[in-house]
Amino acid sequence: MIRRLYQLPDDFEAVIRIYSANEGGRRMPPFNGIRWDFAYEGDSINDSMYMIYPDFYDQNGNSLSKDQKLPIDIELPARMHILNDEFRVSLHRQRIRLGTRFFCHEGSKAVASGVVTRVTNLFNERVPFKTLA
Repeated sequence: MIRRLYQLPDDFEAVIRIYSANEGGRRMPPFNGIRWDFAYEGDSINDSMYMIYPDFYDQNGNSLSKDQKLPIDIELPARMHILNDEFRVSLHRQRIRLGTRFFCHEGSKAVASGVVTRVTNLFNERVPFKTLA
């Protein structure tokens, strides 16, 4: 059985590259479970930031440890989870496609960039986050 950080099925998969400090990224590497804000490439961050969280995983599909620093400046595979069910249906189903580019933000600062590599469960119905035990 594959170990996962989140209990709900992911909505899509992506590869994400965390920026180095020299590129304006974080000074300290993040850990799996980081809760960045998500912005589509080309959108103004003042108008459209979303709660879509990554679950970085290894070559076997197991979530990386929450207490091991993530590597900087290499592409890491991640399962992506859209938290807002309303936006998941009304917005993200129209925008998420293979090849969609995005940025991960801490406040107004982009600290990573990514690209969608696979759409998984985005078009499936799911139990809302708030009703899970």
